[in-house]
Amino acid sequence: MVWVAKSIRVSTKGQVVIPIDVRRRLGIRSGDTLVIIGGDDEALMMKASRYVESLRGMAKGIYGRTRKEVDAYIRGERQWWQG
Repeated sequence: MVWVAKSIRVSTKGQVVIPIDVRRRLGIRSGDTLVIIGGDDEALMMKASRYVESLRGMAKGIYGRTRKEVDAYIRGERQWWQG
């Protein structure tokens, strides 16, 4: 991964302009949806499609590793909700 650092300003309306060389490198076009992920004092911006791709498989196995285990988990949850 190649990181590009650019300094940009935020307008009075809260808007930013992404430099053309960055848009070209990342393939960002007019109308694309971007996601901003923020922490305490930093933010990361990426194309929404890349963000969704980064989440794929994150919860895999959390409710069981086999269909049988997942079904058992769901049955247990339903019983708990029904009291």
